[in-house]
Parts: sequence; structure tokens; C-alpha cells
Amino acid sequence: MQDNNVIETKEEGILLDNRPIGVMDSGVGGLTVLKEITKILPNESYIFIGDQANLPYGQKSSETVRKLTKRIADYLVEQNIKMFVIACNTATAAAYEYLKKVLPIPVIGVIEPGAQMAVKASKSGQIGVIATNGTVRSGDYQRLIKQANRSAVVSSLGCPEFVTMVEEGLAGTVEAQVAVNNRLAWFMDKPIDTLVMGCTHFPILKNEIQNVMGNAVTLIDPGVATAQQVKADLAAHDGFAPDQKQRVRRFYTTGNPADFAKVADKLLGTPISAVKLDI
Repeated sequence: MQDNNVIETKEEGILLDNRPIGVMDSGVGGLTVLKEITKILPNESYIFIGDQANLPYGQKSSETVRKLTKRIADYLVEQNIKMFVIACNTATAAAYEYLKKVLPIPVIGVIEPGAQMAVKASKSGQIGVIATNGTVRSGDYQRLIKQANRSAVVSSLGCPEFVTMVEEGLAGTVEAQVAVNNRLAWFMDKPIDTLVMGCTHFPILKNEIQNVMGNAVTLIDPGVATAQQVKADLAAHDGFAPDQKQRVRRFYTTGNPADFAKVADKLLGTPISAVKLDI
């Protein structure tokens, strides 16, 4: 049966697919990934789900995170998405390989693109990673970085309190800068030249992080690399949407829509309307 959302163009062999891309995170942090995707793929439609009712993911077991991520994926598949983007490092670590096997659509995670970008950016091979405790425990960044550069030295630090600060809208405050200063002091005796912001919440604290690390350290935002991966995957599968005026932009949260929208508005630079989702 042909999907009415997949249309063939006059150019033989080229298909266009106007189904939305599904994007999920444990909260609002994944909007940093969505923002990067929309920059390079403005014609696409998107459905975003922030699972704030179950935040934080980083303190939960891998099995629990996998189940939480799968239930969101199943809901989005029911909404007829064409791709599932796990815009959460903790969820990527716990569920990416599993979901690639069981979902009927392409799945994109944030860790592998971020690791590859870090290896390309680092001149010394001394790479730092800040992430949730769950992502650090998984060892995925270290494994993928060393897979690409065997001589790389990876220093990983869990920063779960950064997630809380972002969700509470504290980015840009003195309180946030002090907390970032205290936590990242751990890197002061480590000669890193590149630091992976290995949680999609962390780019919202980019200014605070750069202030501590200094301009000599390159900050890696996996959201940028993930957006490039999404584009490449759509190109490989003839999956681009046509140039359409009516695009879907839907935002859901399992938590409080007002709290979600307050931070999301500031992050995206435009007012949004979030809907409470009970799944």
C-alpha cells in the first residue's frame, strides 16, 4: 500500500516524504538538537516530546531508560513519523541499539555523531566529556572516541546538576555560573583541548562552560553533528519533505506544559504551545 505522505516528483527516481520527524528528550534539552536540525532542514515537519514527568533519566537504570524511550518511540511511530531522533545522550546510550532493531523507521542518536565531531576537532587527542551519570557509566563516548582515535585520552565527568539548572530556567544566572565553576574545576589539571557537551541540556549553559574552560578549549555540541546525520540519512533514503507552506510543529511534554513552554520559548527564540501528553 502506498503511503499518501510519500509523493513521487517529476524527476524520475526521486521521492519526497512529508511525514514528520519525531524527536524526544527527557526534558527541554533536546530542543537544542531540534533547533540545529531545523536550521539545515527548514522544510521538514517535527513532533517533539519532552518526558519531564520522568526527569532526570541520568539517575535511572539503563533498563528503565530503555523502557521510557521505547514507549515514546511507539507513540511517535503511531503518529506516522518517518524518523526517530533520540535527542538525549542518556536515552541514546540505553536504547539506541535496541530501537534500531525493533522500530520500522530509521533511528538517529546523538552520541556517535558527537564523538566523531570531537575526534575531528581535537588536535592533541586529549578530550573531555561532560554528561549525565548514566551516559558516563555507559562508557559510549569513550568507546567511540577511542574507536576513531586509539591514542585518544578521554576524561569523563558526570554533571547531573546541570540538567536541573536548565530545567529550572537558571541558565545565564550567577547561580549557574558558580555551579559550573565548581563542577568543572575537576578539569583544571587535565590538558584537554576539546570538551564534549554530552547532554543535550548542556549547550544551554555554553557561555558558563566556555567561561570556565577558556577559549583554548573547543566545545562540541553533538546536536550540530546529529543534525548533519539526520540530513545525510534523509538524503540516503530519498526522505526529504517537499517545499511546503504547511509544516507540522508539535510540542508535547509529559510534565507541566507551562513550565516546558517557559524554557522552550527562551531556547527557541519564539513562543510555542506545549500540550500535556499522558502515555
